[in-house]
Amino acid sequence: MSELARLQKAFTGHLRNPEQVPVPAGLDPRRVGIYSELIFNNLSALVSDFFPVIKSLLSETQWRLLIRDFFISHQAETPYFPQLSEEFVHYLAGRQARSDDPGFLLELAHYEWLELHLFWHRQDPPSSPLPAETLEREPLRLSAVAEPVAYQYPVHRIGPDFRPEEPDEQPTFLLVFRDLSESVRFFELQPFTYQFLEAVQQHPGLVAEQWLGEMASELSSAGKVSDRKRFMASGFAMLQQFNQRCVLGRFDQQVQDQQVQDQQEG
Repeated sequence: MSELARLQKAFTGHLRNPEQVPVPAGLDPRRVGIYSELIFNNLSALVSDFFPVIKSLLSETQWRLLIRDFFISHQAETPYFPQLSEEFVHYLAGRQARSDDPGFLLELAHYEWLELHLFWHRQDPPSSPLPAETLEREPLRLSAVAEPVAYQYPVHRIGPDFRPEEPDEQPTFLLVFRDLSESVRFFELQPFTYQFLEAVQQHPGLVAEQWLGEMASELSSAGKVSDRKRFMASGFAMLQQFNQRCVLGRFDQQVQDQQVQDQQEG
């Protein structure tokens, strides 16, 4: 390793962890200290912009310790600032939780990241609803900027006035999506609705009429559905609701392949 490389390594090590790593010999500690604090404050401000709810829930000491540990221990995989939010979620998922961490910290971070991810996503939702008269038989896809998610905590409600101590007995199911006005919104879902949207996401080309029919048969066999016709009508009403929000689109294999290619190249 060259002398310059050794100096750079020592310098960046100090910037990450100034309390444990000394200022490299030959550098002015006062000037290095100013630079170190500036970098840390910029990182803290950037992460707080990405995760404003988390920032509002932690004390200043908790926040500074969290950001400092992120700076010290996490090896980022991207040089792009907008992707720092995803790096922060990866960091939280891999770190040893502290005793004073809120139990919902990781899930809330994922939820805040997801809102940013959908807002910045370069693809758009379907430009218009599918024809209502053929919707039930269309091969469906989920909007590229829609994500059905399940959390143990009601993350969409967490804030300074609501800090749950324990996870709910039942998961919270949400659909987070970007609409045609470029706003990121969410719906709270029933378990069955979540199951349907997740099935569309995982199996592009799914036909609602067929899927609902299969579900009706399964639930009837288990004694959970007594009126198949009413069940199907309820399912089609759900389908229409999400179609009107442009959450669903017509599946096209060529378009799907191009989107996958774009994501791989991007």
